Amino acid sequence: MVVVAICAASCSDEATSSAPPNAGGGGAQEPAAGASGEAGEAGAADFGGAGSGGAGVAGQAGAGGSEAGAPNEPVVGDWSRDILDTTLELNLTTKRASVSITLAASVSTGASFEIGDLEIASVESNGVPLRFVTGLSQLDVEVPASTGPLVLDIDYAWRLHENLDGISSYGFSFTWPYFCGNVFPCHSSPSDGTKFHLNLVGVPVSETAVYAKEITSDAPSYMASWAIGKYTEIPLGKTTNGTSVSVWSEPGGQADAGTGTVHLVAAFDWLEQHLGPYRFGSHVGPVPLPWFGGGMEHHPFWHVAKDEMADEVTQVHEAAHGWFGDGVRLRCWEDLVLSEGTATYLAARALEAAAGSVTSDAVWLAYRQELDAFASQGTSEVAWPQSCGEVDVLKSGLFSRNPYIKGAFFYRGVEQKVGREQLDAVLHTFYQRFAGQAAGMQDMLDTIDEVTGYDAQQCAEAWLVTATPVPQPVACP
Repeated sequence: MVVVAICAASCSDEATSSAPPNAGGGGAQEPAAGASGEAGEAGAADFGGAGSGGAGVAGQAGAGGSEAGAPNEPVVGDWSRDILDTTLELNLTTKRASVSITLAASVSTGASFEIGDLEIASVESNGVPLRFVTGLSQLDVEVPASTGPLVLDIDYAWRLHENLDGISSYGFSFTWPYFCGNVFPCHSSPSDGTKFHLNLVGVPVSETAVYAKEITSDAPSYMASWAIGKYTEIPLGKTTNGTSVSVWSEPGGQADAGTGTVHLVAAFDWLEQHLGPYRFGSHVGPVPLPWFGGGMEHHPFWHVAKDEMADEVTQVHEAAHGWFGDGVRLRCWEDLVLSEGTATYLAARALEAAAGSVTSDAVWLAYRQELDAFASQGTSEVAWPQSCGEVDVLKSGLFSRNPYIKGAFFYRGVEQKVGREQLDAVLHTFYQRFAGQAAGMQDMLDTIDEVTGYDAQQCAEAWLVTATPVPQPVACP
């Protein structure tokens, strides 16, 4: 992801949006399991009719039938439940949705989810209503213990959000880092991965919805996304591995789309050949969105602000997140540099391979100017906090250009110390080991040591752990 503006074209919100309670960008302490309150009567009048397992309200459980437990016992959730698959059908016209969430087998009789300001109508499993309680932006469900995967079917209503924190009236969704609960019941922790199936209902007939209907590899919750507009697909070509690369444009945007993606096929091919196979399908490409500045790694069809569609660095940076950030998830939000710093470095490397050293020299010069500004403007901050689950990635200020630029120069310093081929071997080994899983920046340092014999801890301390002074961009010591 590249830094984006906080608001879209309008900042008026239909409903107040909020992060999960105690959210540390998903890596902080989870909301407390369970919620107090008495079991309520079944009913879903606000959803067009009565239904068993009715809508719970804050501090009150929806009665889902005696099969799920004694109605006078409190519903106790469980945040540790592993989500295997999220199958979502969302109606853009009625603002209602249904989701089937597949949980891994467990002896636990609870499950908990972030739900933002969703209005839950019912929760069932195998047609049997389940007791649930909602409150403090979370949903707790009483479930049967299971020796195999357990599917929960949840019906609910959703609201529009215009602050890059949910579903926008401008035709897109945006849930990074911890706003997935405003779209579907979820776990926003970056370490949690789930497969996705998505179907949008009510797309205007004059517009095109660009989204992945299926993501068959574990992915972070924010990857379930879409963009709707008057889009035209422009095929760009195929990589050596057969991945089809396209770009989508809106009326009047074809020139910028072409400029920004002129080397995208070659850059994507370099990423595949040097890091490993792409995990999120055989068709990829960027889609323009009505924000101001930056992009978002919604693979396989990543989103780019329409005013940056002509910028090759943004395009390739977002492409690189298919390997780091998405392909390898973050263990904690404190490990943001593993995603952003690596993608920033890889964007320069991939563009060098695709467009030549003149282009990559210009990229590194722009990075250097940002680095110098950290020192001259006093904006240098820690890029890699030495904690896990204690930092709110937005409120703490960690989401800044520091992890991007300092991370990129850390990798360049390692490259200059051990050699380019050795660092390439590190990145390849790391991706092969952790693809489809969560990892942290310490895992990267351990891999550097393992593959090259070089202990990069001191270099990482200077570049990533210490705010000041800003190191000189030279080889690691």
